[in-house]
Amino acid sequence: MFRNYIFILSFLFCFNTVSQNIESIQVDDDQKISDFLINYDISPNDFFILNPAFTSSRFNYSKLDLEKKLKAGDFIRIFELIENNKSEQISFIIHKIKRKQTLSEISSIYGVSENLILKYNIEIEIKRNNILKIPIDKVRINKSNVVDKLKAYTVKPKEGKWRIAYKYGISINTLENINPEIGSILKLGQKIAVPNKDEIKLNSIEENNDYFEIQKNIQISVLEQKLGLKNNSIVKLNPGILDSVEKGIIIKVPISTKTNEDVINLSKKSLQDNIIDFDKKKFAIILPFRLDNFDYDSIQKSTPILKNDKLLNISLDFLFGAEMAVNSYSELGIDVQMDVFDSALDKNKIDKILDENNFEIYDFIIGPLTNNLFNYFVSSTKDLEIKIVKPLSKKQNTDSRIINTIPNDTLLFNEIISHVKSDTTQSEKYIISDLKSIEISNKIKRIFPESKQFFSKINESGDDTKTLVYDDLDSTFVKGKNIVFLETKEQGFVSNVSSILNSFINDTIKIELFTTNKNNAFEGVNISNNYLSNLKFQYASTNKKIDIIEDKSFIDKFISKYNYFPSKYSIRAYDITYDLLLRISNGNLNDDNIFEIETQYFENKFKYKRSLGGSIDNIATYLIKHEDLKIEEMIDK
Repeated sequence: MFRNYIFILSFLFCFNTVSQNIESIQVDDDQKISDFLINYDISPNDFFILNPAFTSSRFNYSKLDLEKKLKAGDFIRIFELIENNKSEQISFIIHKIKRKQTLSEISSIYGVSENLILKYNIEIEIKRNNILKIPIDKVRINKSNVVDKLKAYTVKPKEGKWRIAYKYGISINTLENINPEIGSILKLGQKIAVPNKDEIKLNSIEENNDYFEIQKNIQISVLEQKLGLKNNSIVKLNPGILDSVEKGIIIKVPISTKTNEDVINLSKKSLQDNIIDFDKKKFAIILPFRLDNFDYDSIQKSTPILKNDKLLNISLDFLFGAEMAVNSYSELGIDVQMDVFDSALDKNKIDKILDENNFEIYDFIIGPLTNNLFNYFVSSTKDLEIKIVKPLSKKQNTDSRIINTIPNDTLLFNEIISHVKSDTTQSEKYIISDLKSIEISNKIKRIFPESKQFFSKINESGDDTKTLVYDDLDSTFVKGKNIVFLETKEQGFVSNVSSILNSFINDTIKIELFTTNKNNAFEGVNISNNYLSNLKFQYASTNKKIDIIEDKSFIDKFISKYNYFPSKYSIRAYDITYDLLLRISNGNLNDDNIFEIETQYFENKFKYKRSLGGSIDNIATYLIKHEDLKIEEMIDK
């Protein structure tokens, strides 16, 4: 076989990026699958994994499948996996072309595909006496011994796409291209295809590191600088990487590394990627519709109720948001049943609902909405071991069956105070409050003893005017940074103080406004967003505003179905319902490993912790800042 060679050359090829590629080849003429495999140096295993339409079993083809015909014009998928970031020694046989010898004949002599020969001889014409380089590493004495590039893999518990992709050194996109029918989530026991690598060569995932997906081709030195990492820290954790990384590659980084637009943190636990329970889910919602108030025979009498009943509108908004969540969850391939009950704001109606229905069938119950009925429902169901979710109220019940979804005010207070403490910039601090907020003002004063307190003016009758005047604060603020806490529940006072503070800002005096209790007083029609933006108003919050650009798809679906923009109640219902359905699909809601996972949706985030009383309480909050007429989330370093 080797009598045609003159001598052997060795070439050293060095690569510094990882490359995987799925290519589509168009068949030139009718031929058997077995012939196609020989011509393109493909194993039967790889062919049928990537082209399952030609077999009844993707991972277990039969010999009869190899005799099937490919037709001219058919597109066939092949997989190219190049393990780079290391030196690869390739040797070549030098072949001198004989008279009338064709490329097909040369291919048959060495058992190397025509395409591979052409790859290393791009400008060489196939004619007598011309010299071809035949890659000796690719020569096969037995043509049936083509190495499989792919193999079957069975998904393990809580194993998402990114973990499998990282383990096998490919991108998530490549994993999905290899497995077009993989679906949006992986199921336990699901069989997929992965690169055929030995177990010892697989990447291992270490929980004390984070894992980032690269969003664009970038030099390592640039990426390290933008992520705030030391030189060569990425290379040390990822030995296969040298100078740059391509889009889609997953890298290991030190834990708690900050993110930016160049990366996505994959290691934040994903409920959707770790679903293990695909059984049908059932839950109930109890809302105060008060349907008995409607006169179904008279539209004229019912229309004013629909327009003016605030609680009814909140209930409808909440229901529509929950329906959207059910639809989204169902798209994951899991059946869900949502039953809706009307509490009618009546304890007798609650008793009737409990008498006529079996609540033991539900995975969880959302509501009732109002505090009194919620507490009554909890006390009336002591014998039921079922989670009862409090969706809208901060007033917390500590029963071990309760899930309190809104963080309490103490948590919000501590969060913003901690944020201010973390700012090492030299600053003066001030506390402004009305008389009703003296207690909170004194509490802040105890934390920051050097701070100065100011209170709203009292008139001659001893009443709180809930105002300040310019002179009250004149000559107060110093050059540099001034931090002001404003504590009140009065919209007029917020308007008054923010206007005065804004007038003191200049090139040398910087004022930043904070509050430990962001309430409706800061959102009224008399409040200037321009002033709040100039003052870089900051606070801790249980929620943020939906992004009308990033979340346009959800908004459009909601408007298409219900003909109006989703309210904060609809969005909260969606976030709560979808999150709970995902958590119950990851295991037991009593499992610390389940409820302590932090999640974030359109306007709300959730991370639960068990209270001393036994309830499961949400402790996830946002830090929000007004700046440049935008309201954005801050990330504390």
